[in-house]
Amino acid sequence: MKSLPDVRLTLAISIAKSAGFLSKALGRGSGETLPGRVLLTLCPNAIELLSRSRVVILVSGTNGKTSTTKELVSQVRTVGTVVTSGSGSNLTRGVAGALMKDSVFAVLEVDELHLPAVVAATNPAIVLLLNLTRDQLHRMHEVKRVATRWHEMCKEADPSTLFIADVDDPFVNYAITGAASAIRVSFGGAANGRHPDGAVCPSCGRYLDWNLGKYHCDCGLSNEYADHLYATGSAGYRNFVLASLAADTVGVHNALTNIELRTDYRGMERATEKVFGSVKARIRLTKNPASWSEALAGITGNNVILLLNAREVDGIDTSWIWDVSYATLAGKKVIVAGERGADLAYRIHVEGIESTLVDTFDQAIELCGIGSVEVLAAYTAFFALVGR
Repeated sequence: MKSLPDVRLTLAISIAKSAGFLSKALGRGSGETLPGRVLLTLCPNAIELLSRSRVVILVSGTNGKTSTTKELVSQVRTVGTVVTSGSGSNLTRGVAGALMKDSVFAVLEVDELHLPAVVAATNPAIVLLLNLTRDQLHRMHEVKRVATRWHEMCKEADPSTLFIADVDDPFVNYAITGAASAIRVSFGGAANGRHPDGAVCPSCGRYLDWNLGKYHCDCGLSNEYADHLYATGSAGYRNFVLASLAADTVGVHNALTNIELRTDYRGMERATEKVFGSVKARIRLTKNPASWSEALAGITGNNVILLLNAREVDGIDTSWIWDVSYATLAGKKVIVAGERGADLAYRIHVEGIESTLVDTFDQAIELCGIGSVEVLAAYTAFFALVGR
């Protein structure tokens, strides 16, 4: 006979699934996030109960969560059934919704601020920590705030939980200093020579000593030692390596060998290609200083459209645009649009780069004529284009 908690959970799942079906049938939404919300309302400890019978792997960081989770899912599926949030819903409701399906593994993308609560509820086998940079300042505030939460999370986590972390990020390195079990991964130093927010040691408050991507503090925080050392590379490459290490840990055959064989990491980017009239557009998600810097460094064409909005998920505060170098845009045809397009156009003007400012993406595409264009788009602008 089922216990009372099991009966309550089973009933809650049934109601939650029905709510999602009705929401989609009535055209009130996709029906992907509502079930998790209903489930947690009816059974607040559903995540804990549903995690007990499977191997849970969590992925978190400011940038790259969705693509890294997708890659990890594809690898882990070779050794067992997997549930994940296909829509990228990474709050607790998304986690709960994904866990409603039976599986051997659960590979879940988790929002940075929600990660401590999800770790406590799921007792995961592995937690993949990618990076921490400024993002959604109205919600996250400064990076140190999130790093401190992660640090406490790692100290309080069950000793059986393995944290796999890119220690070239000093905030991530600081977070795992209290973990009972951790794999420290370095790629020979921080991208672009140093972390954009890492002037001060997150552990003790002293200035970090940076040299060619390596950092050191008198308190001992440093990326000069790592359990695994790989060649330097793009953010996509780094995240692919971290995903492969996690996959190897749970028994995926040839996961580490594939690191040496793979050469194309564009699939690790949040990007898509679409055709608008006579223009082929490669659209890349750019949401904060780190992702903008990565995307700008990868521009190869001569036509570029920049789209900047400032809604809730974009981050209401866009003052960070002054902390990004746009030098790679020099000599290119640049068109700027979006709700904060005027701010961005002025920012790149100050750097000596002229642009054409328009109101909408459609106007921007018309100015491109025939050919191809690279589009860097904020969250809401990106998903609006993907959905067209």
